[in-house]
Amino acid sequence: MSTLDAAIRLRLGDLDLDVSLGADTGEAVAVLGPNGAGKTTIVRALAGLTPIDGGHITLDGTVLDRPDDGTFVPSERRPIGVVFQDYLLFPRMSARDNIAFGLHSRGVDKAAAHVQADAWLDRFGLADHARSRPSALSGGQAQRVALARALATDPKLLLLDEPLAALDASTRVHVRAELRRHLTTFEGARILITHDPIDALILADRLVIVEDGRITQTGTAADITSRPATRYVADLVGINLLHGRLDGSTVRLDDGGELTVAADDDVPCGDVALAIRPQTIALYAERPDGSPRNVWAATIADLEADRDRIRVRLSGPIDLTAEVTATAAHTLDLRPGQQVWASIKAVDVAVYER
Repeated sequence: MSTLDAAIRLRLGDLDLDVSLGADTGEAVAVLGPNGAGKTTIVRALAGLTPIDGGHITLDGTVLDRPDDGTFVPSERRPIGVVFQDYLLFPRMSARDNIAFGLHSRGVDKAAAHVQADAWLDRFGLADHARSRPSALSGGQAQRVALARALATDPKLLLLDEPLAALDASTRVHVRAELRRHLTTFEGARILITHDPIDALILADRLVIVEDGRITQTGTAADITSRPATRYVADLVGINLLHGRLDGSTVRLDDGGELTVAADDDVPCGDVALAIRPQTIALYAERPDGSPRNVWAATIADLEADRDRIRVRLSGPIDLTAEVTATAAHTLDLRPGQQVWASIKAVDVAVYER
């Protein structure tokens, strides 16, 4: 049985949330979605800060919230640790006292709480900052204090609500790697709330996508990257998503145009989705020689630099985003408004049922 078994139904303002979520012992599940999708509300419901209207929340077989029979365990009695986006450290307390507070609130006497807090500070490399207040800590140090405070109470479930969002880009990579190392020592279930696919790919075993209060896709990173279910998911993982109707080896696209795909007996003719990696789209200044199966004239709508690659948004009979090296972009003298020829091999178009 899963450590966490939750069916969360609640209305909050314009949000109508109805999701089912589970996590096994030792598993890290990332919940991703756009702003307003309901991600933080899920954390608040699991933590007991927002009671649910319907469904249930069960942890290790113990019911924490079930409106049907009036069961509701308050947040302070739930074996759950929470790391909030802005950490919510007590500003007038030292790092040591912040960690000890969680223990003391669970019934550990003050002296013992401080001994355990000192052990956590040492474990997280913060022994020299035991007396420092949050305002004197860096973003990464404050995060470690918040994580130590959450883990010190020996929770069965750890909730992390955008744990890297408050960090600047220069420290994010280092702190992410550090967070991953610390999380691997926690044996309980982990729920990570994020809007950043990199955080999810590095820190989680499984991804759950939430849009408009509903789960639209779930699976491993490989599952979701290879077969995005919605436009949001495709944009999130940097994949082109098209829809059309398959007839033999030809897909007539809903938005116009058509593409030839590699025949696959596992995909029946009818409504299908196409996933196309931007790197597989080739661009030419002139129509390419030979007789490629998929080639069309397109206009460059926009260019966006991404490290040493250039993402090229194409408009025309088929709207797609291609990705080329900076060298290729310079050689082709790519610029908005320019006409180019685009081509893609049939075998590079992934086809699956809608």
